[in-house]
Amino acid sequence: MLLSEMRVKQWTKNLLIYSALLFNGKLFYAKDFMINSAVFFAFCMCASGIYIINDILDLNKDKHNPQKCSRPIAAGTLGIIPALICSFMALILGLTVALAVNIPCFILLLSYVMLNVFYSLWLKHVVIIDVMIIAYGFVVRAAAGAVAMGVKMTAWFLICIMFLSLFLAFGKRRYELIQVGNNTISDAREVMKYYSLNLIDHMINIVTSAMIMSYALFAMENKEMVFTIPVVLYGVFYYLYVVHVKNGGGSPDEELYREKPILITVFVYVVYVIAVRNLY
Repeated sequence: MLLSEMRVKQWTKNLLIYSALLFNGKLFYAKDFMINSAVFFAFCMCASGIYIINDILDLNKDKHNPQKCSRPIAAGTLGIIPALICSFMALILGLTVALAVNIPCFILLLSYVMLNVFYSLWLKHVVIIDVMIIAYGFVVRAAAGAVAMGVKMTAWFLICIMFLSLFLAFGKRRYELIQVGNNTISDAREVMKYYSLNLIDHMINIVTSAMIMSYALFAMENKEMVFTIPVVLYGVFYYLYVVHVKNGGGSPDEELYREKPILITVFVYVVYVIAVRNLY
């Protein structure tokens, strides 16, 4: 019950923390791997704490949402007071672990927590800002993995992460907007009334171009990564196919497993990076 409320399945988002290990050739360094694993744990705890706060704030809406009514708090199987205690403990544990790693890591995680609390309280209802906060969360994950080990992450890589997360987030908003138009969801996000398909498609076009350009610049700084550009292009174009032709994109992490071409693309990319950055 508690694990369900903590949304353990969504901890996969925090795997981005290991990108610093992967691209700095430290994937098989036990000490650095343990440090990044501690940061991964810290972000998982804090993310779960925020999920619980968000579900408490959205309790009345979630009770009438067919997709969310089964969550423990909405279903009444987990009381508000016990949930608040669990949230507080998870946040304190996560921040304590981050502080034990180092101060910069703690500051990044604290900023992530504070911004997401404001997101749950208010900012998720502000058009554009709601998506930009999601993007910030992914950039913070990548940066935290780097500062935890005291290594640098190229600015182009962090910028690429930002545009990638915006790309996925706008794809998700597009999916939700289509579902609202088809009356297939009864309780849409309040912010969806400020979006239109035309606006979202324009923003997807912008962030797609920026993402590809920033990745190309990142790859050119690391010569052996140039060969990954065609792989990245295919992955991006196929995801656009999923979003625009198949009207998917509602859950990017699930699309990874559902769409075999995307799964294969990610696998090929990761294997190549491990080979050229960690084995030679």
